[in-house]
Amino acid sequence: MEAPPVSRVSKKRKVTPAAPADIDRFDEANSARLGLICVQERIPSDYTRWDVQFVIDDRNARLTCISPSEYGGVPHGLDGDFATILNVMYLEQGAPEDGSVHTTAYQMLQRAGFADSGQYYAALQESLDRLKGATYTASESWRDHKRQRWTTVKFNIIEQIIADTQGDTSFGSGTSLKIQLARPVVQSIRERYLKPLDMTFVLSLKRSLTRSLYRVLDAHRYDPHNPQEPAATFRIQLQQWARECKLRETVPARIKRNLESAHTELVERGYLRSVTYEGTRAETVIVYEFGDLPATPPAPEPVIEVIPDAPVIDALRRYGVAPSVARKLVKDKGEQHVTTRLEKFEAMIRDGYQARSRSALLVDVIRDEEGKYPEPESLAPPPQPERPPARTRTELARREQEETERLTTAVEREFLALPPDEQAVRAVTQVRLFVGRELKEEHLRRLLIAMQAGEVVPYTMYREVTRAASELRLPEFAEEIRNIYGR
Repeated sequence: MEAPPVSRVSKKRKVTPAAPADIDRFDEANSARLGLICVQERIPSDYTRWDVQFVIDDRNARLTCISPSEYGGVPHGLDGDFATILNVMYLEQGAPEDGSVHTTAYQMLQRAGFADSGQYYAALQESLDRLKGATYTASESWRDHKRQRWTTVKFNIIEQIIADTQGDTSFGSGTSLKIQLARPVVQSIRERYLKPLDMTFVLSLKRSLTRSLYRVLDAHRYDPHNPQEPAATFRIQLQQWARECKLRETVPARIKRNLESAHTELVERGYLRSVTYEGTRAETVIVYEFGDLPATPPAPEPVIEVIPDAPVIDALRRYGVAPSVARKLVKDKGEQHVTTRLEKFEAMIRDGYQARSRSALLVDVIRDEEGKYPEPESLAPPPQPERPPARTRTELARREQEETERLTTAVEREFLALPPDEQAVRAVTQVRLFVGRELKEEHLRRLLIAMQAGEVVPYTMYREVTRAASELRLPEFAEEIRNIYGR
């Protein structure tokens, strides 16, 4: 299906690009820099693969994409808009460890700036299928931000799509979605390998070609080693730039023609000061000069709310257990079981148990169901600390109450500063975090719709589920949600 003509929810405002220091939204830096989405709005049906080779830090790197023809070829056009929105929503929902984004088809169109119409629901459905179907291999070109090194990863942008289409197979305004993002993308986001993203400016651009070129060009402004320092200019060999943009063209004149309209719009809007070409026809270099530099401070460090791993997962990782294995153990066995077995393992080590591999022993102790390991003698409850004097306890309680009130006020202020739709999603995410296992997706979807319709105040719901957790009333809270939204 060809990309539908751009018909935004409202007439586009000609906003000017924000200075990097003023941007408060972020995108995952690896996928942005690599340009996973072809910038072309339309592609031939046989364009099902591309392969790009380049150099990073004096090392050869490679990026490939293979996509089944039944999905319409490699990801392109509007796919970039939806992929970006998914990353933004994932960040807003606290970047949960499982990589899931909970939303609706209607909300995705609204956030991407598209009209509530059948053609755009069809375009969204096709885009998500392409993002799930296309397989990428980044060889020595995916940045492990935590360890400051380049790695090789193979992934699909979307790992899983669960769609409640209410009995139909096509997306519509009532379709609820649970979308699981690629593990490498999730890991990068959770480790805060991010680049600034001026979403207001992106949404104001007229064509998907311009938006796609803007995203890949803006990502190239930021040094992978220092993603808060935007460059004032960017120069690259023209044919290499065509490959970076995933164009099929190799003739310089055709490359220029394909990008001309996007260049014109970005210059007119002030993002670019100029686009010039240097060198011979065989060795043409394209030079971009950005319009918001110099004289702007560096981009801000990302300040995002990330739902952390359970403490027991971090403890397992400290003993050398791989993160994916640690998470699976907690998921399969339960946090209480893993914590108890971890304490048993630590007692065994204290008592002198010799292990060739501590991580392997720890995993085996956790998985053991046959009683292979007797209880260690030193596994005894720790001594209770002495109670502080009454006056000290009173002072500590007062300070703790003051700190709690201060944090509560800060959370409320931050929550209420969000747009209404984002408040609703944040509240549903909080409900899911505490009682998600006791509710069906239908309950949560109806709760989200009620908040979006103004029937429920999102912050009230956010506060109520948090209070229910502190007062040990979560079963009663879940029952109330089921009674109200289970009809």
